[in-house]
Amino acid sequence: MKNYMANRTFSRGIEQLKAEASMVFMGNTQKSVAYMLKHSHFYEPLPDKYIDSAFLDRIHAFNPGWEVQPVRHELFCTGYGFVVDYIAEVLKHLRTEDFTGLYKPHFEISSEVSTHDQTGFEKTFSGLMKILHPNGQASAAEIGELLDFAMECRRRVREQILRIDDTFKANDFAYRPLAGGQSVTVLTPEERQYPQFAGLRPLAANSDPEDTDPTQVDAAPAQVSDEKSPAPVVTADPTPVSAHRSPDLKPLLQERHVVLPENTKGWSYRRLFGDYLVGASQITIVDPYIRAIHQIRNLVEFLRMVNELTPAGDEVAVHLITASDSESKEKLEKQTENLSQVQDSYAETATPFSFEYSASPNFHARSIRTDTGLKITLDRGLDIFQWFEHSIFNAASNLQEARLTKGCEVSFIRQTNDGN
Repeated sequence: MKNYMANRTFSRGIEQLKAEASMVFMGNTQKSVAYMLKHSHFYEPLPDKYIDSAFLDRIHAFNPGWEVQPVRHELFCTGYGFVVDYIAEVLKHLRTEDFTGLYKPHFEISSEVSTHDQTGFEKTFSGLMKILHPNGQASAAEIGELLDFAMECRRRVREQILRIDDTFKANDFAYRPLAGGQSVTVLTPEERQYPQFAGLRPLAANSDPEDTDPTQVDAAPAQVSDEKSPAPVVTADPTPVSAHRSPDLKPLLQERHVVLPENTKGWSYRRLFGDYLVGASQITIVDPYIRAIHQIRNLVEFLRMVNELTPAGDEVAVHLITASDSESKEKLEKQTENLSQVQDSYAETATPFSFEYSASPNFHARSIRTDTGLKITLDRGLDIFQWFEHSIFNAASNLQEARLTKGCEVSFIRQTNDGN
C-alpha cells in the first residue's frame, strides 16, 4: 500500500501493475480534539500497523469531520440536479486535467515547504478546483482560499506525524501573494484553538521520555493574520503572536482583540469572558437582538456563567438593554414574556436580572460593560454559536465547547471614569 500511495504501482506475484485510483480513509475518533492534542495524536484510532510515519506521510490531506456540520433535512436540494451517473462521468473526465499549478500565477510557496508537503497540498488544491471551478477560471481571492485550505489539510498530516516520529522536522506552511503583500503562514484551527498544546511531541517514537519536556513548544516565525486565516491576536501587546505559541486568554487580563475562527470548537462564554468579569458587581449587556428563543437561551447561559463565578454571599446584578421586536404585536408580547420569565427566575439568585427596551433608531452596537471599567465589544453579541440539534443526548446542548462557532471578533477595552 505504501508503494502504491507513493508511485501508483503494486505487485501481484512477479508482475508490476499501475493504477490511478485515489484512496480515502474514513473513521471516527474516540477522544476530544483537546485530549488528543495533549496526550496523543489524531491517528490513534487507526490499527497499530497503520501508525507508521512513512505510510502516513503519503496522505495528502486530513479533513477533520468534527468541523463539518451534520447533514440535516433542510440542506437537501429541492430543485433540479445532475443524476449520479452523469456527475461521476464529469469527475472521471476531469481526472485527465491537471490543475495543480493554477495557483502559481498568483502565489509563491515558501522555500521551507518540503516536496512531500507541496505535492500533497497541490493534489488537494487541484481536486478542489475541479469541483468548484471545473473550467479552471477563478479569481486570485478564490484560488487563495482553496490553496489556504489545501495547505491546512496537509499541515495537519505533518503536525500529527511529528508527534509520533521525531525524525520528521517541523516546517512552516507559508505562501506569498505575487501581487504584493505579506507572507501568510497557514495554521490549523486546532492550533489556534489550543495554542498551549500546539507543537507538543509527547509520543515521538525515537525520543527518551525522560528527556522530553511535555510543556516545551517549538518556536516558529511570527504568524501573519489575514481574512482567510484568522487567529487570536493581542492588540495592546506589540510582540507578534507566534504561530505555535499564541497567548492564552486567562493569564493576561489586559486590553486585547480576539478573533474566533468560523467552524471551530472549544470556545465558551467562560473561556472568553470569565476572568474579565471577576470582581464586577454590575454587568450591563447591550444587544439589540435578544428576542428569538436561541438568543434568550444564550442570555440564560451567560447568566448561569456569571452565577457560577460569583463568590458565595456576593451578588452581581445583570442588566440587559435590548430592542423590542416591533415586527408584530404578538412577537413583542412573546419577547417581553420570555424576558420577564428570565427576570423572575433569577430574582432570588446571586445574579438578579433586569431588562429594558431602547427606543433609539440607531441602536446597533453590541457590548458587555462592567462597573470595574471594562467594555467588551462583540460584533455578534452573545450569538457566537452555530445552529445545533437540541437533544438531551447531544453534548452541544449542554457544553458550549462542543458547538461550532460563527466567525466573529471580540475586543476587551479598559475605560476611564468618563467612559472613554
